[in-house]
Amino acid sequence: METRVAKAAANLQQRAGRRDGRRIGERSRQHKKPRPQEGPAKSKKALQSQETRDRILDAAEELFARHGLYGVTVRNVADHAGTDQALINYYFGTKRGMFDAVFERRAGGINAARMAAMDAYEAKVGASVTVEGAIRAFLQPIFENDRTADPGWRHFSALVALANNSKEWGGQMMSRYFDAVIHRLIGLLRKGLPGAKDEDLYWSYQMLSGSLMLIQAETGRIELLSKGKCRSDDVDAFGERLVRYAAAGFRELCERKRR
Repeated sequence: METRVAKAAANLQQRAGRRDGRRIGERSRQHKKPRPQEGPAKSKKALQSQETRDRILDAAEELFARHGLYGVTVRNVADHAGTDQALINYYFGTKRGMFDAVFERRAGGINAARMAAMDAYEAKVGASVTVEGAIRAFLQPIFENDRTADPGWRHFSALVALANNSKEWGGQMMSRYFDAVIHRLIGLLRKGLPGAKDEDLYWSYQMLSGSLMLIQAETGRIELLSKGKCRSDDVDAFGERLVRYAAAGFRELCERKRR
C-alpha cells in the first residue's frame, strides 16, 4: 500500500514538474517569461500603419513643442515625418486632431504612473501622510522619465509647459488630461495638512506647477543665470530641491493661521 502511494506521489510530482515541457524552477516567479500577447498577431500592414502613425506623432510632438499649435502646419509635420500629408488627414482628420493625439499618447501613461505612485505611498503610510511624501510620489514618475533623456519625452514635457502657459487653449487641454491626477494629489495633501483651506491648497499647487513647468520647458535660463552651475536636465540636482521647496510653500500658506 505504502509503495503504491509513494509511486503515485512521485508520478504526480513528475507531471507537475515537467508540465508544458518546463521544470518547476523555470515556472517560478524568478524565471517567468513574458506572456505572449493575447489575440491575433498584427499583420505586416497593420505594423507598418502603426509605425507610420507613430512617426507622424513623433514629428508633430517635436514641432508643436518648438512652435506651438498655431506655429505648425500639417505640411510642416508631413515634411518632418517624411510622409504624405494625406496620411495625416487619414489618421487624425485635422491638425487639432493630431495635436490631441500627441497629448493622449503620453498623458495617459504618465498619469497612470503618478496615480499608482500616490496609491502606493498612501497604502504604505496610511494616515501618516506628509507633505513631502505626497509631493514626492506625485513627481517621482516625472523625474524617472526625465532621467531617461528620451527626446520624445523631452518634447512632450516642453509641449505641456507651453500648453500650461497658453491662455487661449492651454487651460482646457490641461484640465482634460491632468485634472484627475492633480485632484488626487490635493486629496493626499489634505491628509498631510488637515484644516487647510481649499484656496491655499490650490494656490500652492499652482505655484508648484509653475516651478515644474519652467524646469520642464528647458529654456536655458537657469544655465545662463547660474553660469553653468545649474542645468535643467540635472534631475538629481533639482528633483529633491523641488520637493522640499514646494512642501515648505504648502506648509507656509496652509498652516500659517494655526501658528
